[in-house]
Amino acid sequence: MNFENLNKMIEYIENNLTNEIKYDVLSRIIGVSEYNLQRIFMFIANISLSEYIRKRRLSNALEELKTSNIKIIDLAIKYQYDSSISFSRSFKQLFGVTPTECRKNQIEYNMFPVINFINSSNLCKKINYQIEYVEEFEIYCVGTYSDNINELCIKINNLYDSIKDNGLWDFFNKNDMYGVSIDKDCLTYYYVGSRKKHNKTEKVVIPAGYYFVFEVGSRTQKDILKTENIIYNQWNNSTNMPLDENFIFELYTKDNCYLYALKNKDKQK
Repeated sequence: MNFENLNKMIEYIENNLTNEIKYDVLSRIIGVSEYNLQRIFMFIANISLSEYIRKRRLSNALEELKTSNIKIIDLAIKYQYDSSISFSRSFKQLFGVTPTECRKNQIEYNMFPVINFINSSNLCKKINYQIEYVEEFEIYCVGTYSDNINELCIKINNLYDSIKDNGLWDFFNKNDMYGVSIDKDCLTYYYVGSRKKHNKTEKVVIPAGYYFVFEVGSRTQKDILKTENIIYNQWNNSTNMPLDENFIFELYTKDNCYLYALKNKDKQK
């Protein structure tokens, strides 16, 4: 199977979510019959082609619902639904809330990502996220920096070792521990700290804004990096809500970590 052509088909679908998508056009892109197209897609992606298109349309509709004042009936028509009733029914089936409830409430949403057939291990896994407005606040940290990602990873490991030795680890954990990554002037800075002052720390300001919040599921560095990879690859390829890639912070709980990615208000795809 030519994965390049499959990805061209996915790109065509993505560019036509607000239009009628004809299977004969898709089948010509990958060079098989309509019947075999649907069989191949189900086999490789573990989801039917029609269900994939439906979920991608609803994911885009959710974004518009949260970021614009578009009427629900207009949104339904835009994404190829016959009525607001059928749209609302399908929306609730996927997201667990009605479009009206989604617009009013801060809840967790399931982003259904764009398929990348090169990275088949990540096909069609839901990306859970929330949208949360955060007021500006200060944290008190120790940090390190580098212009080289491999060197930075080593320095971050050394930073965590040092705070475990000097008692700051326990202090930060008792007061909600944060990690902050900032790209500035060709350098990446990483800080770890809490909202409570300590005489060994420096102040870092967390800017106000809307953040996309992703649950890691653990506090391990491996799982955090895996989640960041999903955010900056699958997420960015699946959404029209761009992130500020120069700033992200981590909030640690007892046995979990949440990544807060700042929405880029000045950039739109």
